[in-house]
Amino acid sequence: MRLQMTSRINAGGDGPIFLMFHGYGNDESEMVRILDAVYAPARFHTDLSVSSAPVGSSDFADSDYSVNHAESAHGETGPSYISFRATYPRPYMGGNYWYPDGCGVEERQRECAAVGEAVTSLLDASAFANRKKILIGFSQGGYLSYRLVKAYPTVFDSAILLSPSFMGEEQAALDSLTRFFLAYGAYDRTIPAPDQQTAHQVLERAGLLTYREYPDMAHAICDEEIADIRDFLRAI
Repeated sequence: MRLQMTSRINAGGDGPIFLMFHGYGNDESEMVRILDAVYAPARFHTDLSVSSAPVGSSDFADSDYSVNHAESAHGETGPSYISFRATYPRPYMGGNYWYPDGCGVEERQRECAAVGEAVTSLLDASAFANRKKILIGFSQGGYLSYRLVKAYPTVFDSAILLSPSFMGEEQAALDSLTRFFLAYGAYDRTIPAPDQQTAHQVLERAGLLTYREYPDMAHAICDEEIADIRDFLRAI
């Protein structure tokens, strides 16, 4: 499988690597905006539509990867990340998706498994050795992040799942020491309440779960959520 991505890798650094997966109908810049908000609270406090230009764009197959050097607007080196573009372009409307909307559980899991093989092959590179690996995903990307932990339970230190669907995972058992942050909006009508409850239950059974619900939020991201993600990252 060949994936497209935008990345910023601080060569020689020892900070975490963020592996990021966007939601249905979006692209890799979505997650860069979210990570920028987490790391630059003063600049992004009220407007998540503000984004920095992608630092580097490339694609990879097998174990190929790109390393980019970049600094923030304040002259400080920003967090290292790889933000992936979903595998399928959305016809006419633009954006991309990881699996077809409304597809069955087996197809969804199969698509996630293929992405997982490509991503973990990339992580075999020496540039990523001995660094914490943190997953962040919104909606479809959140479910994909969970499936990566399930398939590779010892690879990822933490996973931040923002408004994921867990349809079909009701009986799932997760054996991993990965720390999870799970969040939903109380007005989220995109992800049915039973699916939200399934996600909460599956991850709570695994332990190491931080759960948040935001009373005034729908299927989106809010300032309070960004602040909670920041606190979660400080604690790990």
